[in-house]
Amino acid sequence: MSEPIRLSALGREFQRGETAVAALRGLDLTIEPGEFIALVGPSGSGKSTLLNLLGGLDRPSAGELWLNGLALHDADAAVRTRHRKERVGFIFQSFNLLPRLTALENVAVPLTLAGVPKAEREARARAMLERVGLGHRLDHYPAELSGGEQQRAAVSRALIHHPHLILADEPTGNLDSVTGEAIMRLLRDLNREQGITLIVVTHDPDVAAYADRVVRLRDGQIAGIETQSAKNGRSYPVAPINQPHKPAGKLTFADIVQTAARNLGRRPVRNVLTAGGVLIGIITLVAMVSFGVGAQKEVQRNFETIGLENLFVSPAFAETDGFDPFAPPKPETPITPALIAQIEQLDDVVDVTPTINMPFGLDLSLTLAGESVPVRIKGGGGTPFRFGPPGTQDMLAGQDISPGGSGVILSAGLSDRMLTDGQSYDYLVGQEVILTALLPRGESADFLTTIVGVQNGFSSRALDVGLPERAAIKGWWFNDANFLETEGYDSIVVRAADLSAVTAVTAELEDLNLEVQSLEAILDVANQVLALLQALLGSVGGLALLVAALGVANTMMMAIYERTREIGVLKALGASAREIRWLFTVEAGMIGVVGGVFGLVLGTLLGKLMDWIGHRYLINQGVTGVGPLSVVPWWLALGAVLFAAFIGILAGLYPAARAAKLDPVTALRHE
Repeated sequence: MSEPIRLSALGREFQRGETAVAALRGLDLTIEPGEFIALVGPSGSGKSTLLNLLGGLDRPSAGELWLNGLALHDADAAVRTRHRKERVGFIFQSFNLLPRLTALENVAVPLTLAGVPKAEREARARAMLERVGLGHRLDHYPAELSGGEQQRAAVSRALIHHPHLILADEPTGNLDSVTGEAIMRLLRDLNREQGITLIVVTHDPDVAAYADRVVRLRDGQIAGIETQSAKNGRSYPVAPINQPHKPAGKLTFADIVQTAARNLGRRPVRNVLTAGGVLIGIITLVAMVSFGVGAQKEVQRNFETIGLENLFVSPAFAETDGFDPFAPPKPETPITPALIAQIEQLDDVVDVTPTINMPFGLDLSLTLAGESVPVRIKGGGGTPFRFGPPGTQDMLAGQDISPGGSGVILSAGLSDRMLTDGQSYDYLVGQEVILTALLPRGESADFLTTIVGVQNGFSSRALDVGLPERAAIKGWWFNDANFLETEGYDSIVVRAADLSAVTAVTAELEDLNLEVQSLEAILDVANQVLALLQALLGSVGGLALLVAALGVANTMMMAIYERTREIGVLKALGASAREIRWLFTVEAGMIGVVGGVFGLVLGTLLGKLMDWIGHRYLINQGVTGVGPLSVVPWWLALGAVLFAAFIGILAGLYPAARAAKLDPVTALRHE
């Protein structure tokens, strides 16, 4: 510090209810660089108030305060914070070492706040502690140090960043006489060696005797000034040995995270219980949404098995004024064999497969070797496309019916009824069977066909038949052998060359007055429904997380109350309101992250357990080959943890803002 400290008509008033109390009144004082000043006086004389003003912890109500060219009386909070961080070192009567930090870490706090790299600050702190005789106590916590050792650590902390000004408030008040004398000799030697301006508040005349001048205060005014330079064996003024001034940096995010993690270890049980609320919400969110994702993937797999380039085409039906329950609706444009031939000639059309649905109420039986069993026709109207979980459509013997081909495929359950002991499914393949159709009025007809395969399935009555068999049965049912030329097929499946050709082919089919649906459009609708389902399922977990946010906020408010004095110390050492806010916000976010990570793990395990139970149930019902019901994709895992962190941060915003707004003077007095 190259310029003197100047106080001009300095005053400070405090409001106590409706009464204004004057702590300082019209102080005029000049303190030279490198001077050692002792402020003495009875309690309430304004000593500590003046010290707070010099340190930028408080602002005067009147007058001017200049420190090395800086107008502290007009400085805002940011300037005063920078002033404390770069130019001032505080030594407190009660030491104010942070209990969760070692002596080395406590001394390094000002450098941490200044953004000094860890290796450098630890080296400087180690050298400073060795200088004050604490080289053997580096890794000890404050509770493990004696009073004198704690004060020497506090002195080291005040000097570590090469301040221009040291402010000591009763530095020997809690020490025995021998230790107090050692601390004062240390301060005097540092003051002389480094030319640091030293201002000490004391009631002890032995402490005041070390000073160059003693400034006596009474009732907020200077009652007298006594010069002692000659008595202390040094000529005054002193030429200060100034360290080159380098503007301090900021607390790094890595140090914020490390500090926040250390603070969370203070109350592990409480913080674990708080994180447990987040954990329950994430478990619910992950488990439920994973089932929605699993269902969506299963639907997607089924559609992709068929092929998204396929179009499902049906005839358009005209609206009628009357209603005849016995007459089927008439198509405007029947899908006749002639129309199918026309469609096959369209550009980008690769294949056309007609479909025929069986009449409602059809009564069928299957006869093999003189044994008849009732059956029902399933399947997609003669198409090779079959929906269902993987494995349920597998061929156990023989082969599937080719598009437009003939034959019968039996389900495994039906085949089991038709086999005797020792016979396999292969025995049935190639066997001729008779399908007998029975009309409600009692007429019947037999249709000869051949078993071409056996398909996985637990039904004891289901079978599928080829297109020729379907056409023959339906023509007999309507007593019209040429119904395809007049009524046409029920629908067709048109396969485009690729997905890019679907739009053009759809337009051409619609020009033929046909109704067209693409699997891609159907899949989009299904995905929208499933996405809505996921949102509804996820909202349950979201509500649980919002409830957990109240627990996080409560924990952070308790932490602020418990660490009010620590916040005051950090602010006195140069921590800005923004850095305090970040510290508490990151702590809240880390509670959310911890709950999110463990919730993700447990939610995934819960989903797998429910998946296993679901598969066991389906297997007992005869449904096999179902894909995973619970799927946790990377975006769900990452999103769950980030959402938990967001909930924690959101819950910590208000407590963090409260901590940042704490008045440092009030916080330092908190017990």
